[in-house]
Amino acid sequence: MNPVEHVISTRQAEFERAFEAAKQSSTTFETKLNERLNATPEQKTTSVQTVTDAELNRAREVYEALINQADNTSTKVPNTTAETTATETKPTTESTNWNNYQIKPISAENEGKYSELIKTAAAKYDVPEALIKRVIQVESNFNPSVVSSAGATGLMQLKYGSNRTDPATNIDSGTKQLAGYIKKYDGDLKLALAAYNAGPGNVSKYGGVPPFKETQNYLTKIIE
Repeated sequence: MNPVEHVISTRQAEFERAFEAAKQSSTTFETKLNERLNATPEQKTTSVQTVTDAELNRAREVYEALINQADNTSTKVPNTTAETTATETKPTTESTNWNNYQIKPISAENEGKYSELIKTAAAKYDVPEALIKRVIQVESNFNPSVVSSAGATGLMQLKYGSNRTDPATNIDSGTKQLAGYIKKYDGDLKLALAAYNAGPGNVSKYGGVPPFKETQNYLTKIIE
């Protein structure tokens, strides 16, 4: 028996008991009243008012007991449907702090876009979802049709590969590339992003983040 059925069954039993008690009280009252009305003057030692008060007190006791039980049951039994819904719709948290770098959030208007593709790529290549989202925002503002002056295409602005305007292909390939740089630089997100923007050759040439203003601005747009 589930919690809802249990509550219904319990409440039904309570009302049945209360009904029986009230019915018995009513029968007793009716009997005593008839005895009083048919009694001789000498037998009228108890007034009708006294009988009425007794029955009313009994009825009040039954009613108050029932109300108290109902109140206690209501406070102890959870609203299963409401709690289940709250659990199911509760938003999951996503860490934006990774290897001592704080990943900046995306704009509210882009939240939820390509979420399943991003989640799949993040799990496949072990890259934070927040990072993929932020790179996409900075690179294309979630527009899969964007093509840069240098020929970079799609959501994550890829320069090589086929079908780069397809969101699934683009996110998978871009995340794979980003994951490769993260591994190459032992988790240093700053160097990985610099390589993604300016190429690993320039990172090697300058022994770190290249002195290009575009690359430096790129980093500040994604991490703190």
